[in-house]
Amino acid sequence: MKKLSLLALFAAIVMSVNATDLWTGSKHVSWSDGGLQIAAGDFAAAQAGQKIVVHFTEASDGIEFKVMNEHFDHLAGSREAAWISGDGTYEQFLTAAAVDSLKAHGLEIIGANFTVSQVELLDGKELKEGITVWTGFFWADDWKTLELYREGYNYVDFSEVTAIRFYSEAAGTDYVLKFMSSWDDAGLIASKSDMTDGEGYAELAMTDDLRTKMSEASHWMVQFNKEALNAFNVTDIVLVVPATEPGDTTAVEQTTSEGKVTKIIRNGQVLIRRGERLYNLTGTEVK
Repeated sequence: MKKLSLLALFAAIVMSVNATDLWTGSKHVSWSDGGLQIAAGDFAAAQAGQKIVVHFTEASDGIEFKVMNEHFDHLAGSREAAWISGDGTYEQFLTAAAVDSLKAHGLEIIGANFTVSQVELLDGKELKEGITVWTGFFWADDWKTLELYREGYNYVDFSEVTAIRFYSEAAGTDYVLKFMSSWDDAGLIASKSDMTDGEGYAELAMTDDLRTKMSEASHWMVQFNKEALNAFNVTDIVLVVPATEPGDTTAVEQTTSEGKVTKIIRNGQVLIRRGERLYNLTGTEVK
């Protein structure tokens, strides 16, 4: 018992070292009262894979994460229909695109009705190889649907994408997965039967038709049904590009009218090198 207590204490100390308190206070959030805004400078040290943890009370609707740019776009990788209720916490894991936009514009946390008491930036998890569209934990039980805003993928050059992978902790492969853009029959992009199973993921190989459907979709909806399996967590949705396939460490080079362009991977993030400058996939220069 004494050993367990010491381990718990050590874990708490480590967590406190890696925690960043972004905001503390009491702010009622609603469409009329406005949201809680956190400046871009507070995200200067943020890294892809970390998570924003929002502590809330008296919630009766949903929560949204927006970047404070001209249009207040949704944060890349954030969920539609992110319902919260009562008192609790909500975790928003950060993709590389989300980090770039937070560092450039800052964050607004908004919704219909809840009170925020604290917002933290904590260590999260290591991202998979590729372009992470979404990462987190989504409980796949009976006909549960993960809905994602288009800001999670609208910056991607889909001509470079060779596949999309849906990572999970499922104990088997006999579950339902429907990848959709709407509830209409025409909104079905692909189903599990169109995919192949890898180690911990279902993979959908790209065709030109799929690239068009995915890039033009107003949002993505990924529906799961556990079937005979135990319920499980979905953990990542990742786009595979040639330079980031497992085992491939060779940079992809091409020539354009503007000069030599090189694609590199740094800390799990796809970057474009043009001359002496580095840019992320949204076109923002990385210092």
